[in-house]
Amino acid sequence: HRPLLLSLLLSLSLSHAFSPTSSFLSSSLSSVSKTPALRFKPTNARLPTLAPTMSEKRPEGATPLKFKPVSALVNGFLAASLILGPGLQVFNSPFISAGGDAYAQGATSRKSTRGAPSTDANKDPESVLRLALPIPNGNPIREAQASLEMSLDKALREVRNEKWSKAASLNRKAYTIIASKKNEILKDVPEDRKSAAATILEDIAKDLGDLGTTIENKDQPKIERDKQAALRKIGMVEDLMVAEFPYKIPKEYDNLPQLKGRAIIKMTLKKADPSNKFDVDGKIYDQADFTVVVDGYTAPLTGGNFVELVNKGFYNGMKIQRSDGFVIQTGDPNPDDEDKPHGVVGKDGQLRTVPLEVFALEDQKPTYEVTLEDDGRPLAQPKLPFSVYGTLGMARSEDNPNDASSQWFFLLFDPELTTAGRNLMDGRFSTFGYVTEGNRLLSNIEVGDVITEAKVISGIENLQAPK
Repeated sequence: HRPLLLSLLLSLSLSHAFSPTSSFLSSSLSSVSKTPALRFKPTNARLPTLAPTMSEKRPEGATPLKFKPVSALVNGFLAASLILGPGLQVFNSPFISAGGDAYAQGATSRKSTRGAPSTDANKDPESVLRLALPIPNGNPIREAQASLEMSLDKALREVRNEKWSKAASLNRKAYTIIASKKNEILKDVPEDRKSAAATILEDIAKDLGDLGTTIENKDQPKIERDKQAALRKIGMVEDLMVAEFPYKIPKEYDNLPQLKGRAIIKMTLKKADPSNKFDVDGKIYDQADFTVVVDGYTAPLTGGNFVELVNKGFYNGMKIQRSDGFVIQTGDPNPDDEDKPHGVVGKDGQLRTVPLEVFALEDQKPTYEVTLEDDGRPLAQPKLPFSVYGTLGMARSEDNPNDASSQWFFLLFDPELTTAGRNLMDGRFSTFGYVTEGNRLLSNIEVGDVITEAKVISGIENLQAPK
């Protein structure tokens, strides 16, 4: 009866969306409140809420919500999938899924993920970050990367014995590109970095030779490790190709900190009660350690705001303020006091806010202050999608895309339910990084757990102070 039930749920969702007395979009986007009194108040939405917005009730005088048919349709499908789909899963592999030639740009992209099955969504944070680097799409290294990411993973997921010959062929293709097109790859690397890039390319060729042997031995766990090692070095070469920040940020945002590059954050959490430990699949941890990559190429204002606050120790000692299986959220310095500011206060004594910042795949720079839907592009895909477990996003009010300040969240939805291009998160919230290490520990973060330390361990030189 599953198809019948799915149809019934969809029709009920759509009938609610079209009701003149209710707003499906409003209820589904009303989740995390910026108002302290409402912060932990359960939502009255009929279905699990999708978005970590910061207001459960509309302020007086607010502009009425516009009914958007596309949102209603997408919401209906997703609402049904939330009830009928699989529950939240934390992968046992240290690598959260695998790669993405479906996301590879330029000539190496053989298909689009827009509307594609969820298995085509790129769920690997490192892969998404590699593909978001602002480098020439026609460089052959992208083709080698595509062969090692989704193509190789798809081959290894096959049950037929032919998968090994396919995997070997894809690895040979990547090896041939790296070995025979070295000069073509290096042409996009600045002169003063060519020597370093050439050395890394030699290492990649050696790694791919070793990977070929591992594939012959049919050692799948080692194949994953060897492949990831080669891909990380490919990412290092691609990073060397970025000579300068690729676009100009509008001058009206000069008063905000800007991250013109990437930064790496190490974050440590402990239980409020020292006698309690983190328990993930029966393994006990004294503390939860995460590595977060913040991408200033894609979100320089949001990333700059976050990295500056981390560098100042703003989040040190702060408790987790929401953890419900959908998101982990914190960042409000005064969660229990309505009369105090719920974000960072600037030198002028006013709450510092950051505009919505979304970088669509087809664009050359971010779109500011408007959702992609309101910009007339409801199906456009962001460079940093919510398809990754542990996506770092900025919380904001439901009715104001530009009032984010210091509150942020990790998205914990099962990636199968938040496929890029098919959910109401993409294009509505600023995404600015991913958890790249420690993902599995997110499943045991609870309200009241304490951020004992968050520090910038790399990339602080890319932070530009407000003017």
